[in-house]
This record gives sequence, C-alpha cells and structure tokens, in this order.
Amino acid sequence: MSNYTYTDTVGHWAAAYIEYCTTLGIVAGDGTGKFNPSNTVTGAEAAKMLLVALGFKSEIEGFTGANWAVNVNVRANQKGLFDELSINPSEGLTRDNAAQMVWNALDAGVVSYDYTLITDGSSITSSPTLIDNVSKTLLTDKFKVSKLEGVIVANENATSTGTAVEKEGVTVLLLTSDDADSKQDEGDTITLKTATAANLLGKSVTMFAKDWKNGAYQTVLGNPVVSSDNMIATISEKSDADDVKDALKDAGIKEVSKAVLVENFIRATDKDDKELTISGMADVAKLTGNGIEVIVISNDNDNKADFVIRTKMIAGKVSAYNAKGNDGDGYITVSALVDIDEDHKADRIAGAEFADVKGSEDLAKDDIVLYYRVGDTFYAEKADSVNVTVTSTKGSDTIKDGKNTYKASALSSKYDDDNNTVLTTAVEPDDEVTLYLDNFGYVVYTDAVTAADEYMFITGSDASVKDGFESLTIKGVLSDGTEVTASVNKLDSKKLSTAFDGKTEDQAQEMVNNKIVTYTKTGEKYNITVKDNTKITQIEKNKASLGGATANSKTIFVIGDKNDNYKVYTGISNVPDVTSSSLYCYAKSGVAKFVVALDATTSDGDTNGIYILGKTASAKKDGDDTIYVVEAYVNDEYVAELELDGYTKGETITRGYYAGVSTSGGNTVDWDDIKKATPDSGSAVTDFGDGIISSETTSALTYDKDTIVIIVDGTKHIEGGDIDEIVYVEDDTDASSKVVLVEGTGSDEGHADYVFIIR
Repeated sequence: MSNYTYTDTVGHWAAAYIEYCTTLGIVAGDGTGKFNPSNTVTGAEAAKMLLVALGFKSEIEGFTGANWAVNVNVRANQKGLFDELSINPSEGLTRDNAAQMVWNALDAGVVSYDYTLITDGSSITSSPTLIDNVSKTLLTDKFKVSKLEGVIVANENATSTGTAVEKEGVTVLLLTSDDADSKQDEGDTITLKTATAANLLGKSVTMFAKDWKNGAYQTVLGNPVVSSDNMIATISEKSDADDVKDALKDAGIKEVSKAVLVENFIRATDKDDKELTISGMADVAKLTGNGIEVIVISNDNDNKADFVIRTKMIAGKVSAYNAKGNDGDGYITVSALVDIDEDHKADRIAGAEFADVKGSEDLAKDDIVLYYRVGDTFYAEKADSVNVTVTSTKGSDTIKDGKNTYKASALSSKYDDDNNTVLTTAVEPDDEVTLYLDNFGYVVYTDAVTAADEYMFITGSDASVKDGFESLTIKGVLSDGTEVTASVNKLDSKKLSTAFDGKTEDQAQEMVNNKIVTYTKTGEKYNITVKDNTKITQIEKNKASLGGATANSKTIFVIGDKNDNYKVYTGISNVPDVTSSSLYCYAKSGVAKFVVALDATTSDGDTNGIYILGKTASAKKDGDDTIYVVEAYVNDEYVAELELDGYTKGETITRGYYAGVSTSGGNTVDWDDIKKATPDSGSAVTDFGDGIISSETTSALTYDKDTIVIIVDGTKHIEGGDIDEIVYVEDDTDASSKVVLVEGTGSDEGHADYVFIIR
C-alpha cells in the first residue's frame, strides 16, 4: 500500500483492513493523523463501528469532528446498543461488555436513507431522511439468521406433545411470534435440528437459526436464551393447597387452570390415553411429596400456569453390574427401593444394557442410585450420602443429627436391608449411620451401623443369690472378638433382686449362660438384655440362608475354636464355612444380626501355610495367663497377633513361610507344628514372564490374575501386590527379589497360588 491515511499504521499487519474501514466511514482515527492501533477501544468508538454496520453514515450523522462522540452516543442509545450495560462510553471497553454490545447490534434493526432532491434554480442538492427498518435486523439482513421466539414443547429428552420424545438432535418450538423465513405464524410449531436440555421443556426461549429447508431449520446458532417472561415455581416437599398457593404466589403465578401435565418428561395421560391437565392448587398439591420435584411454569408473563412438570425418580441399589456384558456392551440391574407393580414393570432396570441407562458408566455394584425413565431410556445418577450420628427421632419419618434434620423421601419405601420401611425404626438414637439422600436432601436409604445394639455372647457366669443381696459376674465375647469379665448391674432392665426373685444360683446362671445379649455400661458395670435365640443349622460362605434366619453383608459372626479362641467376620461373603454343633443366633425380622459358633472348625483353618514376620514373640496377659503372639500372614489376610499355642518364653522363631501349617480356625497356631516345619526364607527368581515363574528352590509354576502376591518389607509391613512387582534380572541373582512360591493343590497343582516377595 503506497498511501496511508494514518502515520502510525505504516507497516502494521492490519493496515489494509484499517484503510478499508476508513473508506467506509467505520473508523476515522483520532483527528491528529493517527489511528493508535494498540490502544483500548472505548465504548463510544465501538458503538460508532456498530452503528455504521447497521447502515448509519458518518458524514450524515456527524460521527466525525469535535462532537462525534456525543452524536454516536445519542444514536447508540436509540438503537439499544448500551442495553444491559453500565458503562462510561468514553472509557475502555471490557470483553464481556464488547460482546453484549455486538449482540445488541445484531438484534437491532438496520437503517437506510431516503433522499429528496432540492433545487434552487441554479443547483440541485439532496436531503437525506433516515429509514429505520425495525423488523429487519443485522442478523436477518446481513447473516440471513432468523430470530425465533417460542416455547420448547419437545426434544430428544422430553415432550409435552405426546408419549414419545423426538429423534436425537431435534427440538420442537411452539412459536409465540410470526417467522418470516419459515412462513410459520404464531401458534405454529417448527422443528430445529439441534439438541436442547430436558429442563427447558415448557419454557419461553429465544433461538437463532438459518437454512430453512425440508420443513426444519438445519442450523441453530448458540444456545436457547431463556426469556424473562417465564415465571417458575419449584416445589420439592409434601405440600397442601395453601403451601402450593404461597409457592406459586412468590413466583408471580396466581392461577392454575388446564395446565399441561408432564410426568418424568412425558405428556401425562390417563388409562384411556387421554391427555391430562391440572387445575387448582389442590390438584398441584396431590402431585407433591418429599423428594418429588414439581415445577409450575407460566411462560408468557400472564400469571397463569401453562405447564406442571413433575419428576418422581426411583431410588434403587445396583445389584448387578457387568462392564463387559454378554456382547461387550455392559449391563446393569437395579433393585428398586420401592415396590414396582406389573403395570409399571417398564420402570425396572433389569439386565439393561449400558447404552439404555445414561449415567451407568459412573456407577458400581452396591451403589444407591436415583433414576427415571423416558421412553426406552433410563437416566441414572449416584445418590449423595452423609455420615451422621443420630441424636433423636420424631414420629415415623424424622431424625436429627445435632442441629441437622433429615426426613424420609417419598422416592423409597425401604430404608435398609432389613426392609424397615419407617425411617425411625431403621435407625435409633446413638446409631452411627450413612444416609443416602435424594436430590433434595431426603433419606432414601441407610446402611445403619447400629451403635445402640452392642452385642455380647455370655460364655459363663457366677451368680450369688441370697436374701437381701444378689450379684452376677459374667464372662463374654464382644462383637469385635474381645473377651471380657464384668459385673452386671441390671438384667433385662431390672435390678438383680427383681430379676433373680425366687431363683436359685444355678437357675440365675441358666438365665444368662450361652445367651446373646445387648448391653450398655454404667461405669464399670454392664446393663444386659437377653435376646431370643433363633435356631439355625448352618454357616456357609456366600449362602444367605442359615437354616432358620437369613444373613446379609452386616451380619456379625463370632467363631470360637476348640481352644476358645475367637475370630470375628462381618458379612456372609466374608465368613468361611463353619462346622459346629453349638450355633446361636439373634435375628430381627428374620435377618441375622449376631451369630456365634462354639468349638468350631472353619474352612479358613485349612491354610496353605503361614508366613511368620516377626523373629520374637510378644507377651500378652489373658486374665492370669500369659499368651505369646507374633505378626504373620494367614492365607490372604494379615494377622497382627497370631497366638502361638504352647510357646515358651525364649524359644527361637525363624522368619519365613511354614508350609502345611494350619490355624485351628481362629488366629491360633500350634507351636509344635511350627517347630516341626522347615521355614522357607525365600530364594532368588530364576525365570519370570509369559505366565511362568521359578526360583532357585522351586521349579517352574504358572501364574495368572488369581495368583495372590504379597510384598514383605521388613517385619511389620505386608500388603497385596501385583505379579509385575517381581524383578528378575537375567544371570544376576543378587539383583533379583527373593521369593517364596506356594504351589496349589489338587486342580491347582503346578500353579502359584501365593507369591511372597521378600524385600
């Protein structure tokens, strides 16, 4: 470019564009021959450029010269360029304010001029008259974009027009003003090829689209702009007619008459497929409930409800989750926490493919979830949870955690695994529980950890029954396996003098011996309550039926061996098979809470061997007796205190793996068995990879995902690992990890069941 209007644009990358805009009158520099290309644009300068784009001519409107800014600001205000802005036009413009001004200009009517010729006999001049085309905006005139005002009545996620949602990527708009491009009038519906959210259903919006063909707008620009004409009231708790009236009044809605009813984002119909409407505050109230969302919308600023949208989710627990599924597609089953009858069986998620359950990728087995169905698609989400300590209860549906109050949700009728359907019977004061909540903070489920029910099994007692004096000393095992000897203050909430009235000492002892009790403590004395025994016949791993009661994931099992050593298991999936002729059970509503087996043998006593970590035994007092314990690894479980039955202080303990040595069912091992065995302290890896491992002392064994790998580091640290933790350095055994390889038996012969890696 040989000629420059401005001295400071010579060689500038934008010089050509600046010159072009100058010739059109869009820009004019600062009046001193400079453009100042790096300066911040002021509000007035931006307004001038946008006004010229709308069709205003600088030379006619006085957008140049000393008063240009004043003239620009007058026209900018007239065209609404400063709407929604609070700025000083003479100051620099922020990016968000600039964007708002551009938007205002796009939505403003373009202008033109009509010229009138004037002659005085010797010359002819023209006088311009401004023509303001308010119906033709910059969007429609320059960009061929239509501004559409209307109510979203259907999309791929929701519909108020029928019982089936639209195809993916389709939105239906009910026009509230005429549209010239599509030639559709107010009250007509038009189709737009775009996706919109379910929560926009029933709301007035403004949308921008172009390319009308084949009965639909093919291109939609930006997102819907929600109109300020919408009056919206949201109710999420059980409400009566007066409550509804107040909520709607706060939103500006005065009347509900024949409002369209949408349930779970589908137009509601009766049993005869007749579309339902809602009239009156009482009808709205019938739709409410704790955790049920009822949204009332007036979308045209007339104070009258147009839509009532009710969303009632279903609470459930993921009972099956397979990420691969039968065909690699994945499937999920959710057990509803509310009864779903045959008429609504389509609301059940039973072996549904992941593709049909939106949100399934974020879930896992045993998750508490909330979901609803639209057509053949489910929308699921994980429920929020909170850990609380219950301080008080009220009525059937309210509990408190200090100052926080929680009420039962209408989305569930089952509050825990015991099928307690009243919240305050599912939990009690002092319970430490996890509450699972709906989207409005109401309780749908709790996996109660009951602090109030502290269990004990009484193994023996000593009662004194004399005139005017009674005492009771008990020996028992607590729910954590701890053995206690204690004095009793009250029995079944009665003073001992009352409880033992008319009883001999033997009869008094029979009242408590071999009984399951719950207890509280007063100082150092126990208040015990004897629980009824439920006869059971078996304890088998993963078999819920005990032959008289049903166990679940929270059932506590106390298993005592022939030496009266006790081990505790929680949950039927964790307890081993148990052989015992002395079984005791306390059950509530048929569900086993606390189970005791005496003189028992267990499947986990058939160990492949024991890895002893410590080189010295620790002494512990058990009443008047001294027992010796050591850290060890039994099967796949770390044992902090493995009791060495028959051990004498000072005897040598060798660290290593003792093949063929078993526990007796509890955390006890016969010391003579240890002394007879030869410990394996590990040897270097000689081959590893491609599913084969060997060491200097053990020939090649296969390994796979079922091989349990334990990392042994020092004497006090042991943890699960991965087979790849093994380091093998060819021809350099000193650099290799030492390992103990434990071969399986029977069908597992030749397979490494356990690999201990010695660091």
